[in-house]
Amino acid sequence: MATAPIRPPWFGNRGVQVLAAVALAYSLGQLVGHVVDAAWGEAFLSFAWSVLFGYVLVESLRFRRQQEAARDEPVEPAD
Repeated sequence: MATAPIRPPWFGNRGVQVLAAVALAYSLGQLVGHVVDAAWGEAFLSFAWSVLFGYVLVESLRFRRQQEAARDEPVEPAD
């Protein structure tokens, strides 16, 4: 089984999520513009950036949920 990816603690930060969301929105806007202009090469590049920023956003949200769940777990006292 594959090991869990190693992420720095700041990866779940709201700033990372906001930057990824803004970059995703910009890339999607560029994608639409390039498709309308029939600039297929640029459209493919914008699509690739959209996939990348979407992945960062989704993984950052997932990692933040994991951090919050780990913080909310009760700590058992040591014997």
